[in-house]
Amino acid sequence: MSKNTILRAKGLSKSYNGVEALRDFSFEIGAGEIVGLLGPNGAGKTTAMRILSTIFPPDEGEFWLMDTPNMRAEEIRAKIGVLPESMGFPSYMSGEAYLSYIGKLYGKSAEEAKKKAEELLALFGLEDAGSKRIAAYSRGMRQRLGIARTFVHEPRLLLLDEPTLGFDPKGQREMLQVIRDAAELQGAAVLLCSHLLEVVDEICDRVLILNKGRLVSAGTVDEIKAKVPSAPICRIRVDAGVLSTALQTVASLSTVEAQANPKRDDEIQVAIPVQNGEATVNHILYSLIQANIKIESFNRESVRLSDAFLTMIEEAQA
Repeated sequence: MSKNTILRAKGLSKSYNGVEALRDFSFEIGAGEIVGLLGPNGAGKTTAMRILSTIFPPDEGEFWLMDTPNMRAEEIRAKIGVLPESMGFPSYMSGEAYLSYIGKLYGKSAEEAKKKAEELLALFGLEDAGSKRIAAYSRGMRQRLGIARTFVHEPRLLLLDEPTLGFDPKGQREMLQVIRDAAELQGAAVLLCSHLLEVVDEICDRVLILNKGRLVSAGTVDEIKAKVPSAPICRIRVDAGVLSTALQTVASLSTVEAQANPKRDDEIQVAIPVQNGEATVNHILYSLIQANIKIESFNRESVRLSDAFLTMIEEAQA
C-alpha cells in the first residue's frame, strides 16, 4: 500500500439470502482524492458503503483504512465520517447541542466540543440557526448539519451518500467547495455516491461504476467519457431569417452532419467527427462567414458523463 493511500479494498463480496449484492470489488483511494461511486438502483453501492462503514462485514474480501484492517471496526469508525442518504436527528436538540454531543462521543472535552460545533456551524452556513431546534430546520439545513457531523472528528475518509440532496444551485456549489477543501486541505479521501451526474462530473477525480454488484468501469471522468464513441455536438445560432441558408451552407460540407434544432428556429446542430475535429469546426465557421451569415453564438458540447454512464450500463446488461 502506498504511503498516500487512505483506503484500499480487495475482493469485497456480499450476498443476502443467496442473492449476490457485491462481487469481487477492489479499488484504492489516495489522500486528497475524491472518487465517485456510480450505478443504477440495486447495483451494490449501498452495500459497498455499509461494508466500508463497518455496518456489515464482507462475506469475502477485506479492506484497510491506512494500516487498519476492517476486522478492527472500532478503530475504523474513529477515522471515518459517514453521511447516509437518509438520516435521523434528535429534533428536540439544537444544531449546536447536537454537534457538541457528537464531539463528546468522539472524546472531546465539553469546551473542545462546543468550539468545534461553533466552527462547523459557521463553515456550513448554520451559525444563525445553531441555537434553534433541529425540528425547525429545512431539508437543506438538515443536510448541512449531517455533513457537518461527518467533520466533527476530522476523519481521514468521508463516505458521502447524496451530499447535495436538498440544496439549491448556490448551496450545491458551496457544499462541493467544502468537500474539495476537506480533500485538499485535510488530506482526506472521499468516496461519494450521487445520482446527480453533473455533481460527479464537476467534483470527482475518478469514477467507479457498479452494475449488478460488479465493477464494470473505472477511471478518471475524462477516461470514462472517452470510452463512449459519440461525436461532440456544436450548436450554432444565427438570425432566424437566414437559418435555411446557414443550414444549407453547413450541410454542403461533406465531412459533417447538420440539422436544425427542432426546438428553436435560430439554431443549427452539427455532429463533429472525432478525427480532425478542430479543423472541421474552423471550416464550418469560415464557410458561414464567407456566406455573410452572422454567427450569434457558438457552443461546443463534449460527451457528458451521463451519456457514458448510460452506455456502459446498457452494455453491461446486454
